[in-house]
Amino acid sequence: MSNKKRTPSKRTASPRRLSVRGTLRREPDLNRIARSLAALAIAQAEKEAEAERQREEPPRD
Repeated sequence: MSNKKRTPSKRTASPRRLSVRGTLRREPDLNRIARSLAALAIAQAEKEAEAERQREEPPRD
């Protein structure tokens, strides 16, 4: 894995899917776990914000 900083990318039309596979390691990869948890939290917040916008948006005729 490179040490380069990631540049923000444009969002794609489809949502991201996360996959978790168990790999036996001497120590857990805390950076990978943290990134996964952050991605899950962001996805959940986006979903909740979209639901809130749908509730607040007046019906179109």
